[in-house]
Amino acid sequence: MTFWLNDLGIVSAMGKGIEDTIFSLNNLQHNEAPRLLKTKKLSTEDLPFYVGHVDCVPLNQKRRINTLIDIALEQILPTLNSFSHIDKSRIAVVVGTSTSGVHDGEQARADHDSKGVWPSDFLYADQELATPSHYIAQKVGALGPCYSISTACTSSAKALISAKALITADLADVVICGGVDSLCKLTINGFNALASMSTGMCKPFCDERDGINIGEGAALFVMSKEAPLENGVMFLGGGESSDAHHISAPDPSGNGAKSAMKAALADADLLPSDIDYINAHGTATIKNDEMEALAINSVFGNNTSLSSSKYLTGHTLGAAGAIEAGICWLLLRGRGNITLPFNKCSQRNKLADVNVIEQASTVKLNYCLSNSFAFGGNNASLILGTHNE
Repeated sequence: MTFWLNDLGIVSAMGKGIEDTIFSLNNLQHNEAPRLLKTKKLSTEDLPFYVGHVDCVPLNQKRRINTLIDIALEQILPTLNSFSHIDKSRIAVVVGTSTSGVHDGEQARADHDSKGVWPSDFLYADQELATPSHYIAQKVGALGPCYSISTACTSSAKALISAKALITADLADVVICGGVDSLCKLTINGFNALASMSTGMCKPFCDERDGINIGEGAALFVMSKEAPLENGVMFLGGGESSDAHHISAPDPSGNGAKSAMKAALADADLLPSDIDYINAHGTATIKNDEMEALAINSVFGNNTSLSSSKYLTGHTLGAAGAIEAGICWLLLRGRGNITLPFNKCSQRNKLADVNVIEQASTVKLNYCLSNSFAFGGNNASLILGTHNE
């Protein structure tokens, strides 16, 4: 059975939509140290962290997460309309999210502290994790299975794997799948408490890396067994593992990450040598990049080009897996005309030997693997391709 990712709606700090995202990628070569992230102060301590802000959505806007969904959903509506012959009960929605409407809860709490009453338009249910999926289903009239996945940074990668499972089980013919998260103080202060925030721009796979930049965004795909659009990209496989090493620290052996990558390769019926590019999880924290480089070296050696795109978007948490799969989708459809993300470093001597892309380049790709690793040792790897040999 073939699974197609027929269309992509995407928004992040790189821009709004496919054209903006491609423009940002293709203009990396003009910046020795690309600085596409927007500087904002969101911590309650007013610390000036870099964050990946979607600047077309004001930070004080209510229900920002719905606006991010609307931006992505609008882009895929023409493709959804091409499936108008599908019964609505056969259209499912699976979305990954980490914070859902927490941003609105923070604003409402601030109002309550200052005025003594909750805002009249505040709905506690907007913070529920299932809310983004239900919002999408209501907007498009989807009546099939509808749920959210919240496994921290693997949430939306698992949403794509779950979409494939729904179609395989004949529970749906079309699945709107992806992820969304918006900036909020909870995540910024939380990661700061874990001493995981970078003092500047994050530097994945560099010896001088010191932590992450938090980001926001959304990416939505239309998955089906049929491909109504030309040059569609196939979802070839996904692998999952749970090593449960620690609530927030990765297993330094990388065994869980290795297991997920190997499971994805087996699901896609591919060999490590078939993969042309790896979009690494690459958070730029000391421990994650060390673990991931070791795991990739164990599975792929130094033979497969890789990079992390998080220095362009920030770590978008529950949306990261879908946004980074979206970057792979664009690279595959670009047929060698889109610049690969790259991680230029002054020094890279303290990691396992892996082939990190260090300068702007364009290469025609057939197969991409995208990694997402989360708290609690929750791991997911996805493989996308342009053809199936």
